[in-house]
Amino acid sequence: MKSKSWVLIFLLVLAAGIGCYMGVNYYADPLGYFSNEKGKDYCFSDDYTRAVKAKYIKAHKDEIEAIVMGGSKTGTLETDRFTQLSGLHYYNMYMNIGNFSDYLDFTKFFLEETNIKELTLSLSSFETRGYDWSSKGTNYKKPALVVGNAFEQAQEFLTNLMVDQATVREAFSKRMKKNPLTGDPLARGMRNRRTATLRYLKNPEDNLQKMVLKTYQKDLEELFAEEVEQTQEEYRALNLDALREIKRLCDEKGVTLKVFFGASFLGERNDYECHSYYAYMAEIVNIVGEVWDFSDYNDVNLNPYNFFDRKHYHRGVGNLMIDTMYGVDSREGFGQLLTRENIYEYLEKREADFRKYKEEYEKTGTVALYEQNGPGFVEWDVDPAWQIDDIAAEVIEDETEVEA
Repeated sequence: MKSKSWVLIFLLVLAAGIGCYMGVNYYADPLGYFSNEKGKDYCFSDDYTRAVKAKYIKAHKDEIEAIVMGGSKTGTLETDRFTQLSGLHYYNMYMNIGNFSDYLDFTKFFLEETNIKELTLSLSSFETRGYDWSSKGTNYKKPALVVGNAFEQAQEFLTNLMVDQATVREAFSKRMKKNPLTGDPLARGMRNRRTATLRYLKNPEDNLQKMVLKTYQKDLEELFAEEVEQTQEEYRALNLDALREIKRLCDEKGVTLKVFFGASFLGERNDYECHSYYAYMAEIVNIVGEVWDFSDYNDVNLNPYNFFDRKHYHRGVGNLMIDTMYGVDSREGFGQLLTRENIYEYLEKREADFRKYKEEYEKTGTVALYEQNGPGFVEWDVDPAWQIDDIAAEVIEDETEVEA
């Protein structure tokens, strides 16, 4: 009888210990996984945002009528502007290191769990560098809610309650130092660009040299060496297959699929610009039918003051792209609607522009860029949501830029 009592006591103590351990994990929440369960209205960009935002979308599926999806550049695109111009309640499903494997799986999730009427796919250069990045780290895994069954969802939930102590302590220490004002607003889904905005506005020239032009000469050298030509063929083929399936699924559900290539600074083109990339663009247009392009050699992309860093455009550029696509504003030379009829003429001009700038580089050792307030510069103001009242008094926090 005594042995049974001791076993029972042992089991109770063990259960209590496990419960306490889970409670500590829930409170510390190293990956922000339980942001929704805690009733938080934000999560941080380095959290497990794929899972956090998927849970938010499912919980608010009756409110969300349209979604813009893409890599980290997409985070700058304002859902309120999309909503105003489309007449549909938009949500921003940006994800760090955007890739077509995720785009396809999340499209299936959206179509199964919501009643969206419109899906806008924001493409950047990074998709050509890999098809599936889920093995890169925990933050980039596909959430069980999106790709798993009920058992896998429960397993994921418990896994996030049983993180090792060292990780919990480190995460808790970091979270205590984070400013909630820098968190991504869950109701909008956008990337919080407060830190990048402060860095830019406090000292535009310092930001330009450290964040935008730091590797500019090296990037130009790689771009005009044309070494990227044969390195991404496999990924492009997989991307195109995924896009065909996304298009088929959207058509089947009566969901409008919109696709655009976002603004792209000259200094990041070494990652993708080449003749075979043009064939990739042409096939995307052939699949979708109409695609907006803002990534050519236009004045906006040749003005480095339009970018927080070499890969991410600022709020003004994002708004101008949205306005252009909905026909309420435009800038000469920025944004072209590509169709099956004009795509090859467009690509001929784009390749000719590439050759022109390559010739300039070979003659001068660089490609001249525009100045602030010069050609191509896009005016912009601070997003009120970032609550920046006194720029001079603000302390700029560390922020890790994600490539995609």
